[in-house]
Amino acid sequence: MRKTLAVWAVVLSFSALCLQGCAALLIGTAGVIGGVAISEDTVQSDMDAGYDQVWNTTLNEIEKMGGDITLKDKVHGLIDVKVKGSRVHLSLDRITEKTVRLKVKSRRNYLPNIKLAHEISARILKKL
Repeated sequence: MRKTLAVWAVVLSFSALCLQGCAALLIGTAGVIGGVAISEDTVQSDMDAGYDQVWNTTLNEIEKMGGDITLKDKVHGLIDVKVKGSRVHLSLDRITEKTVRLKVKSRRNYLPNIKLAHEISARILKKL
């Protein structure tokens, strides 16, 4: 009986260690595929395009999604919009002449809506 219990303890411990590594691997892979999630409601992407091109593409995609823009500040790279029942905050930062960092933060009823943030970021990346 004790031997069987010891064997099960070893098997369960080994399984737990193996699964922890796999979970970290899966999370890391998801972060690479979908941009870099920097928090539970924000997606960050670096784009190889000029600032004006990213700005115009972002506005076009937001309008196509039926977004209601509440703030648009090109100088500071800020856009606030209501899309699909969520409040979305987009910020654009020049990294170099040809690289722009886009951050998309999305919340619905004060809760993170990372799915919408990923959707918006993907639509913009696809058009560039």
